[in-house]
Amino acid sequence: MPQRLRPLSGLDAGFLYLESPLTPMHVGSLMRLAAPKRRGYDFHRALLAHVQSRLPRAPALRRVLHDAPLSLGHPMWTQAGEIDLEEHIIKRRLPSPGSDKQLLALVARLHAELLPRERPLWLFVVIEGLADGGLALYSKIHHALLDGKGGIALAQALLDVDATRAQAMEPEETAATEPQSRPSRRDLASTAARATLNQFARLVRAAPATLKMAASSVLSDPRKLVGKIRKSVLFAPRTPFNAQVGLHRRFAVASVPLERAKHVARGYGVSLNDVVLAMGAGALRASLLKADALPKAPLIAAMPVSLREAGNTDASNQVSMVQCPLATDIADPVKRLLAIHGASSQVKDRVGLFRDLIPTDYPGLAAPLWASGLSRLWAVGEVREKLPPLANLAISNVPGPPIDLYLAGARVEHYFPVSIVTHGLGLNITVQSYAGKLEFGVIACRDIEPGPAVIAKGLVTALDELVAELAT
Repeated sequence: MPQRLRPLSGLDAGFLYLESPLTPMHVGSLMRLAAPKRRGYDFHRALLAHVQSRLPRAPALRRVLHDAPLSLGHPMWTQAGEIDLEEHIIKRRLPSPGSDKQLLALVARLHAELLPRERPLWLFVVIEGLADGGLALYSKIHHALLDGKGGIALAQALLDVDATRAQAMEPEETAATEPQSRPSRRDLASTAARATLNQFARLVRAAPATLKMAASSVLSDPRKLVGKIRKSVLFAPRTPFNAQVGLHRRFAVASVPLERAKHVARGYGVSLNDVVLAMGAGALRASLLKADALPKAPLIAAMPVSLREAGNTDASNQVSMVQCPLATDIADPVKRLLAIHGASSQVKDRVGLFRDLIPTDYPGLAAPLWASGLSRLWAVGEVREKLPPLANLAISNVPGPPIDLYLAGARVEHYFPVSIVTHGLGLNITVQSYAGKLEFGVIACRDIEPGPAVIAKGLVTALDELVAELAT
């Protein structure tokens, strides 16, 4: 049966070009699970059957990558007719005593390993042997497939609100029931060439409004445009996090009651995201002070901002990045929170200025060559070290499900995100709300200090400080 080829957008393909053995470009999660007390229940077997039944609703899990011949365009997806789920859903057992420390160390090792590109770019690892008798599931999926909100949409296809009754949902795509032949080189080349021509045409037709505004500003008053850009682009101080990353990772988690953070937000008249940023700022300030490495200038966070329209559940990347000062130069936690609130209110203005200047798609002609070459040049560090960093770390806040969910009959007790670090951004704090909790995943290059465990503990302390100040 002939394959339908789906070229990647420039943004999706960029995660493939950026990837190297030192910088895997997948995102993931760590779930802590409570298995049902049912005789003969085996979570690994149940998960295999469950995912098999949900594949029609999760087409991203069946996508196989194909490179464009002669670098004529970006890579392309096809839908695999059948996949060997036992290659994608594997089992590991922790050695005794099965501590949390051992679990997090295993997740860090698994997250540092590349996904093989010859099959669909995802992996689930069932982890047994935990000291408390529970289960864990580590999952990873390549960022070329989806962004944070796309990941939530995929989770909705796999997770249920009831332990025994599946949600009634229509499949997004019809599952293939017959083996499908590999696309021919001719089909790949013609599809890539057409996609590249279409991308060029869209760029020509688009004439982004922001560029028109820029041209108008240059003609009327160039200094006005320069001033606006200067105010919108921030430079970050150098920290231990702004380093070249190595092969290894460390991972830590923290969980706090969502209502506790909302209480702080209401009390100070700020947003929940402001509180999350303030928690990160407090943890970073305390840990860097202890290491005698706190810069005088405030740290800058790179924050993903979704461009996804309401109701859009496409499993692809629709995201941009903005900068936000973290006011780490301010000792008082309340003043720091209010300063972050003032800074975050300007984020929308920066998004408005640059949103159309940086398209999420671009022509793929020779992109596998020049984009990968630029990525290797950046990894060497000579160029990166000569330029001031634009951010010190990434902080991402993804809204998640407000109720308990179930996977293959097991209740999900915790749902921690696991994200990406890369050269120059060796620390990532990602938080997801789940079932009345804020679940933080902190990942870093192993060689970077302060490490994730110190920062994860500092997140909880920073929230405690704000709650205490509110009570006085």
